[in-house]
Amino acid sequence: MIEHRGRRSGKLYRTVIEVAGRHRDKGEWIVTAGFGPKSDWYLNLQAGTLEAVWIGSRCHTANVRFLEPIEAGGLMGAYEQAHPRTARNLLDLMGVSYDGTDEGRVEMMRQIPMVAFRLDEFV
Repeated sequence: MIEHRGRRSGKLYRTVIEVAGRHRDKGEWIVTAGFGPKSDWYLNLQAGTLEAVWIGSRCHTANVRFLEPIEAGGLMGAYEQAHPRTARNLLDLMGVSYDGTDEGRVEMMRQIPMVAFRLDEFV
């Protein structure tokens, strides 16, 4: 779960997000903005309003990194290989598809961008 402030209101919001993967060597947790780059939580993070990241019952401060579509496409490809059925279901739920090529996957990631959170400590 992430805690973030509204970019206009300043109100504190808590949003449950799905972890799509981890960069263990970088200490990053990767999530996807499944409903696109206009999702309020995504726009709030772009405005720099992240307050905290919760993993289970532990609260952390974190740095946010917005992944470029090429990197996100590679991570999505790895996710699809590791979890083919779940990946198909998630893509259907998010209302996106692509032609099965690496280039198509990268283009799709412009519609469902990925975000990396680097926690203040590794969990």
